[in-house]
Amino acid sequence: MLSITDDLEEMRSLLRTLGVAVDREVVQKRDYPHRNTYLGPGKADDLVEEIEEADVDIIVVNGILRPSQHHTLEMLFKKECVDRVGVILRIFAERAHTEEAKSQVTLATLRYELPFLREWIHKAKSGERPGFLSGGAYATEVYYEHARSHIRRIEENLDTHSRQREIRRTRRRDRGYHLVSLTGYTNAGKSAILNALCDTQVEVDGRLFSTLSTTTRKMKRSSRSVLLTDTVGFIKDLPPDLVNAFSSTLEEIFLSDTILLVVDTSESLNTVREKVLTCNKILQPRLKGQRIIVVGNKHDLVSPDERDHVKDEIKDIVAPHEVAFVSAVTGEGLETLLALIEQSEGARCRIEAILPLTNDAFSLISSLHDSTDIEAHTSSDSTSISIACSERVLDRVQAEIRAVGGKITSVFHPAPCGTEPG
Repeated sequence: MLSITDDLEEMRSLLRTLGVAVDREVVQKRDYPHRNTYLGPGKADDLVEEIEEADVDIIVVNGILRPSQHHTLEMLFKKECVDRVGVILRIFAERAHTEEAKSQVTLATLRYELPFLREWIHKAKSGERPGFLSGGAYATEVYYEHARSHIRRIEENLDTHSRQREIRRTRRRDRGYHLVSLTGYTNAGKSAILNALCDTQVEVDGRLFSTLSTTTRKMKRSSRSVLLTDTVGFIKDLPPDLVNAFSSTLEEIFLSDTILLVVDTSESLNTVREKVLTCNKILQPRLKGQRIIVVGNKHDLVSPDERDHVKDEIKDIVAPHEVAFVSAVTGEGLETLLALIEQSEGARCRIEAILPLTNDAFSLISSLHDSTDIEAHTSSDSTSISIACSERVLDRVQAEIRAVGGKITSVFHPAPCGTEPG
């Protein structure tokens, strides 16, 4: 592995996730990569003989290579060279199981490779790499055009998935659900929190990027109608094209009502700060007023003596957002988090009504359990119901009550913030 910084831990984790054993780490500290060889040209030349003798399959670069740098290193070392983005894409390819996830990974890979293809075409035309892809310049031109056509087909397919997601979101909101998304740095514990809040058994994996597809579950521990969606984790230094390839998945975050930004509190405060800044860099440009609750996960791994200090520091980092410190493993703090999620939905409307003793009325009571909090009391000649629901389904619920012959006796609207009910 080649690097111009000694910050290697995350790349080591990525390679462990990929199942790659690191034979040797070469660090040459530089303020910025050399424009041709990434490391200094003298250092790169010194490594040629060493790499020839070493039994290695690939050269991994702890950074993002420009096409010209990638070409120069491969020609110099006669080995396959993979940069940080290439490593992440290989992990994505291994973890993609659904059709949509596979399409997104393929799109990201093609967008990543196109600049390299342009460089290879340029070198092939200039005679520096005439045998590339076994057909010279003509083959690279054909492959390049094929890649562009493939990208257009995948984008159209993902647009279809995006429209289907929008239809599902609209239906869920129409049924009164409050949509909450889990986001945060990879391996922060999002899937574990989903399991804890929804009493489900989504796979939890200690390796990076265990979740590439979205998973939505109803939050069973809440009295409200809340749907919680787990999403792909973030990581630093990803090019915009790579993030955009996953836009159809990330839209679940940006189009939700509330965002839970999960942070691993067991890491050093500098690491926490860096990861929160990375998440904000991706989130902030596309947010549209959603409420963000920062969830400090893995708090059980913080020593009792350090807890207050860690809490104060993290609150300073994420201010002005609200913070809940939890442990998805022990259940610590989950009740506080639940209360914050329910508050994020806002005050609820209340409807009092009387229904006739008919099959249609009983069916309505049954269906309303999915989207409202309803209490029903049946007497000899009618059923009295009391319903708490969100503002967005109030008109629909009233129309359904009237449609079965019910009589609405009172409707309470929550007062706007800063006012008292009249």
